[in-house]
Amino acid sequence: MSRLTPPLSVSDSTSRGESETNGNVTQLLSNISALSASATAEVSLNGTWQVLRDLIVIQEENTAFVTEQFLPRKQDAVFGDPFVFQTSATSQHIRARLIMLSPFPSDTAPLAKSVAYLSSRSGSIKAEVFRTPGAENHFFRLHIFACSAGVKITLPPSFRGIMSINDYEGLRRRRQIRCGRAFNERMRRGFIRLGSCALENEDEVFIHAEGKIELMLRTEGDVSDRVWTRMDRGMRKIFQRRLGSSRMLDSTLGAAV
Repeated sequence: MSRLTPPLSVSDSTSRGESETNGNVTQLLSNISALSASATAEVSLNGTWQVLRDLIVIQEENTAFVTEQFLPRKQDAVFGDPFVFQTSATSQHIRARLIMLSPFPSDTAPLAKSVAYLSSRSGSIKAEVFRTPGAENHFFRLHIFACSAGVKITLPPSFRGIMSINDYEGLRRRRQIRCGRAFNERMRRGFIRLGSCALENEDEVFIHAEGKIELMLRTEGDVSDRVWTRMDRGMRKIFQRRLGSSRMLDSTLGAAV
């Protein structure tokens, strides 16, 4: 033993042993605490995923998924015997995909409109309408009744015709109607209008809903961006411009007289 290193006493050795023991116990308790926290987090995460899975299952069980393909028929072939597709639910939500097919080569215009009714007493309704290539002249009439919930409708980009909404003024005042940018632009250009009377070569959509109404076209802007606008915002500007032009014309004619 070196002279520079004093000999350890029994008390010093005991103190060092106790210190090492205390350090080991503290490390062990820290490891146990970390394992406990990790196990708690894992259990909590597993519980969250289980709740989400249960919610998805409940949502699917409470939702009616419908897909229907419509083959157009000649106008004279359906006279007095129209085909009407109908789906009704009491408490379920409805998710419908309606596909307008192209006619047979032998079937020429005029073609009859395909008709669909979707109704739910307490559930919401989401309807997607597709128009396949070659079905540009296959028009449809869609009736939607959501007695206690909202409605979401996605229409083909070529949609042209009328949009009839029950209690439109009341829903508009409560800001319960909104539409996508492409839908609003097509409405501003006159391809879509509010009303209840449509021509033979126009689509028709009738909506009765107590909840919110969302309208969009199947375009990249409406489906991806989801930039919502009020349905009547663009129409108000058109009416104001027309009213201003009319007043200016009246004043000009009055001055000329």
